[in-house]
Amino acid sequence: MVEVKPLVLALLTVPLLSLAACSGGGEDNASTRASEGNGAQSQRPSPALPSFKGKTLDAVSGELGRSWPAYATAYKALPDGHLFDGESYSGTWIVCTQVEDSQAKKVEFGFLPPQVPCPPDGRVTTWPVVPNFVGKTGNEAKQAALQLGFPLVGSRPIVTEGYDDSSHLERTVCTQDPPAGQSMRQHYGTTLSLRVTDSKGSCTP
Repeated sequence: MVEVKPLVLALLTVPLLSLAACSGGGEDNASTRASEGNGAQSQRPSPALPSFKGKTLDAVSGELGRSWPAYATAYKALPDGHLFDGESYSGTWIVCTQVEDSQAKKVEFGFLPPQVPCPPDGRVTTWPVVPNFVGKTGNEAKQAALQLGFPLVGSRPIVTEGYDDSSHLERTVCTQDPPAGQSMRQHYGTTLSLRVTDSKGSCTP
């Protein structure tokens, strides 16, 4: 039997213990670093929303739904000191103001029809008025009305002669509803109704 001296056994044991200690410490350090990294990542604040000013409501709602689905959104018509609740909401309206609460994940947009410029202070003091279309052709009135903010224009003769469901926009406008001079504040998204001359060019019923 070969006799192993105590000194040789001690020399073999020390390196093995040192190697085990180094190996265990490396795992602990790696775990600590990973834990610290995860903690820093979880504490990182959510990025703020980009500015949506100048975009249409359709574009904004679509982009929010795709990229920020967790955000609660609210849309309002900008106040102008008068009663206007924006009942005629439209996807073509333009976002003028944006107020965000990133912690609560809420955002509120103030918007206006595209025909009304965004005011610098978020308040509208003047609105366009309904023009006088009487005396113009129905086609001229329709073109101007669509540009002003009426999405629909209806027309029919002042006197219906037999079965006639044509709009006859080539004829002259006799009456209109809403009347000229009213604020467009109340009429965005509504229909402009026209009565045009009969087949003889008369506005007399």
